[in-house]
Amino acid sequence: MADSEQTGGAFSVMEQWMPSDGGPPPHVHPIDEWFNILEGSIEFRVEDKPPMRATAGDSVWIPRGTVHSFTTQSAAHVFNGYTPAGFEQVIMGLGTPAERRELPPADLGFEPHAAAQLMDNFWSASAETGWAKKWTQ
Repeated sequence: MADSEQTGGAFSVMEQWMPSDGGPPPHVHPIDEWFNILEGSIEFRVEDKPPMRATAGDSVWIPRGTVHSFTTQSAAHVFNGYTPAGFEQVIMGLGTPAERRELPPADLGFEPHAAAQLMDNFWSASAETGWAKKWTQ
């Protein structure tokens, strides 16, 4: 919806459709992230706090340096934003551009090893990556 080029690097906003039972493992990044849930249900895990369930109409803010993960409890449609911009490139690298505004077919395929390699970069890192611990609060 708005990428780093369009906002001068200030922020980015993406619209995503996510299938049920999806989501990243615990990770951390040096940028703020927010979710606005349009449809569906997502369980967020932030640091060592109890899991938090967000549904349509909820917004979730994840400050930079916070270890977090999430799992879609049902198919979800979200606006997802980042500040500063740039992390949208990771999401675009992990995904496959949609042909239509709908959930992708179940057999689209996903390579976890390739995703892990893409996640460990200067925008994001697995929570287990030693050098990324400097980002945590």
